[in-house]
Amino acid sequence: MIEASERRGWKRSWPYLAALVAAGVMLGIVGVIEARAALPTAPLLYLLPLILAAPRWGRRPAILAVVISIVRHDLLFVEPVGTLTIARADEAVGLALLLLVAVVTAQLADDARRGAEKEHEVALARRSDALKTALLHAVSHQLRTPLASIKASVSALRQADTTYTDDDRAELLAAIEEEADRLDRLVRNLLDASRLEAGAMTPRKQPQDLRELSKAVLGQLQPVLAGRPLRLDVPEDLPLVACDYAQIDQVLTNLVENAARHTPTGTPIHVSMTCLDGGVRIEVADQGPGIPIADRERLFGSFERGHTRAQGTGLGLAIARGLVEAHGGRLWVESGHHDAGARFLFTLPLAEAVT
Repeated sequence: MIEASERRGWKRSWPYLAALVAAGVMLGIVGVIEARAALPTAPLLYLLPLILAAPRWGRRPAILAVVISIVRHDLLFVEPVGTLTIARADEAVGLALLLLVAVVTAQLADDARRGAEKEHEVALARRSDALKTALLHAVSHQLRTPLASIKASVSALRQADTTYTDDDRAELLAAIEEEADRLDRLVRNLLDASRLEAGAMTPRKQPQDLRELSKAVLGQLQPVLAGRPLRLDVPEDLPLVACDYAQIDQVLTNLVENAARHTPTGTPIHVSMTCLDGGVRIEVADQGPGIPIADRERLFGSFERGHTRAQGTGLGLAIARGLVEAHGGRLWVESGHHDAGARFLFTLPLAEAVT
């Protein structure tokens, strides 16, 4: 409790200290100018700390800095030196006008700062409302289909007057399992999206072997990748990479699933990794229809989807980019090799870069 109170006290006081330090520096500069040449406009330099301080910390620290500067200037440079008395009327008027300009400037700068903060809050509120609307739309639309399929399959199995063969029963149970997995992915994606929005997805970085991670991901995705030529290229000398295993597993899973769901059945998927200066680049390439340049950035937004009819929430790429950026990396999309298909690429830092 005491430490928290001390932190709050320091947070409130340090703008005043910073403004006073800036005023002291400017007083020294004015002193040098006064020593070399009597420049009547030199006191205008006291407005510089005010202009810098008011937009950041408010008008009070800024006005305090200017008042202190004027008082010090009067004591050090205005006759009679060492007193607050001002012998010449023009110097008294000049300092008074300087103080008036300082107060007006500080007020205007503070109003501009408050206006910018309010606009930022309004923008955040609009973004939050848009996200909630899109979330409700996605939930209402995406949950309805798998729930209806599960209900229909369960109702069919419960009918006492209907005889099913073992194959029919297995098919209905497989449908239930598939739709339940779909619901699970939807809920996980929605939770991850909300955590990213709240800034709660902090990676726990440890040196990881990306070769083993990628093999594990592709093994888990065999049901999705069935019947596709799959190629994995990882250099033998690939160093360990600093990352959160679970989060990068999810990034690679989302990218490979995205490639599988939005490209024709039977087309190949190529996963490769390349060493860079201070990092590693991972690439997921497909031989599908590709992505138009105008749509590439849009697809990384929440609830944005491509033009294919594949099922999905439009959250996978947004989550993948958020997780990569939380690691200090970058995720983007380019045209495929020889302009065929698409390539999703992301970078991660090496383990040696982690402190």
